[in-house]
Amino acid sequence: MALPTVNLDDRTFEQLFGLLRKQIDVEEWVDHNLSDPGIALLDLLCWIGEMILYRADRVPDAHIEKFADLIMDPPEPVTVLLTLTAPTPAAAVTVPAGTRFATDFSAATAVRPAHRFVFETIAPVTFRGVSPQTAPTQTLSVTARELMVIELEALGVSNGLPNQRFPLRPVHTSLGIPLDRPTPVLIDFVRRSATYDPNPLIKVGTGVPSWELKRFLMTEESFIDPAGPAPKPQKFHYIVDPDGAIRFGDDTFGSIPPAGAAIVCTRYRVLQGPDALIAANALVHQLDPVAGLALTGIQNGEAEGADFFFTPEERIREGLKRFRRPARLITAADFEEVLMVDFNELQQRAKAPELLRAIALLNRKPGFPDRPAPGHVTVVVLAASRLNLDDELTDPGPFNPPRTPQQDFDQKQALVVPSASLADKLQRFLDKRRLITTQLHVAAPSLGAPTLLPKLVAVTIAATVVIQLDRNSSEMTETIRREIRRFLGVVGGGFDGRGWPLGESVYRSKLFRLIENIDGVDHVDTLTLSPAGANGDVALGPLSLPAIAMNGLSVAVVRA
Repeated sequence: MALPTVNLDDRTFEQLFGLLRKQIDVEEWVDHNLSDPGIALLDLLCWIGEMILYRADRVPDAHIEKFADLIMDPPEPVTVLLTLTAPTPAAAVTVPAGTRFATDFSAATAVRPAHRFVFETIAPVTFRGVSPQTAPTQTLSVTARELMVIELEALGVSNGLPNQRFPLRPVHTSLGIPLDRPTPVLIDFVRRSATYDPNPLIKVGTGVPSWELKRFLMTEESFIDPAGPAPKPQKFHYIVDPDGAIRFGDDTFGSIPPAGAAIVCTRYRVLQGPDALIAANALVHQLDPVAGLALTGIQNGEAEGADFFFTPEERIREGLKRFRRPARLITAADFEEVLMVDFNELQQRAKAPELLRAIALLNRKPGFPDRPAPGHVTVVVLAASRLNLDDELTDPGPFNPPRTPQQDFDQKQALVVPSASLADKLQRFLDKRRLITTQLHVAAPSLGAPTLLPKLVAVTIAATVVIQLDRNSSEMTETIRREIRRFLGVVGGGFDGRGWPLGESVYRSKLFRLIENIDGVDHVDTLTLSPAGANGDVALGPLSLPAIAMNGLSVAVVRA
């Protein structure tokens, strides 16, 4: 019986050769016979390509999983920035890592029982004791991550063989987690300490001696020399495989649990992923009291994270999608792509406003955008607003209720300035992906900042346009106004439809070209811009974008 054939790519040598030969410029390269050295080289490359495709069709699933590991990170826990307020204690009090806080219970549904989310701090924070320098109250911030603790799960009985595996299998129905959701096991060697260990703890038999979790077994630390003197030393070590299974050694790297010993996981933590993307200030309960400290305020920012939560089937598919996405941000295009794709995916999961546009300025600082600043990157973003941003910024009115020109400008300016919380979220998102020497700046308002970033410049446009005799005046007026507004759009404007270039002046010549290219226009009779320079153009400063001023768009049409 023949083995099943897998065809990831079924192109033959002849197809590859024919495809590449079609790419040859026939005016520059006229000899396509096999005797030509270039054709012979092409023949060789296609033969190598066919061999590579043959091997690719025989890659086993285990290798595909390894390839996916190179592209896909482990599931990222949901985290929040937790702010704790308390009266200043008489003596210093530390809130230890692992202190838990929780949301209210949600109402039970037909598919899910009443449920709440628990977050625990990942680092200790200390409230200072009373002294002449301390205030009556103190406020500290610490990161907390979502998790669910599972205790005393019986995994099975040892058979005394090498490399035994015992999967961790949390019962979804008992935990209130939908059956189709992955529940990755939390592994954290970075924050493990003598007082806080979030990793799985295993008990073998009577539990004496205790077994210790390691990153890997094939190390000197876990090595048991088979040629060494008897009795052999025991290395009571285990690891957790990527699929969430406990793995023991083979008596060369790590000891084998005795045959008949019961294997019990006394405690481990699983992550719930996107379900735990809670809103700001949803954590209202302190589950673990801290002696000597009475918290008077618990606040949290919007939850972040929950990336790479995929089923095994989704993982391969998502890995192929992410393969060519930038992982390390070097060029301006890298910054812009990762914000518009990866960051917006996170915003979608959190049901938060997405970015409409992102602009990266290399070697620039926000306060001095016109001066070179090596190693600095300034990021300007436009976030989704309640309505279409281009329509709002180019709307000349009239407005209901009425407003003054200054009120109109202030409202439009507020639409392009990211909130402090969004700017902080962007900073943390980019910080994990930047080069180590890059200093990041997100253009946003800050304490002491003299101006808001990015800045708008209110532009007034007045045009007299001559149209063809057979055209309707009112329809042409509306068409010209619509095209001018579209052209000045900060998101979809410009001739390329990618948004008005940041800091680029509004040139009369470009508006002439725009209007005279409209079907039905004979020519532009007059066109004035304000506030204009000596050449009639409106100059925009660095980090600036245009907006049409209130009552600032006037179009008059006359027939030829």
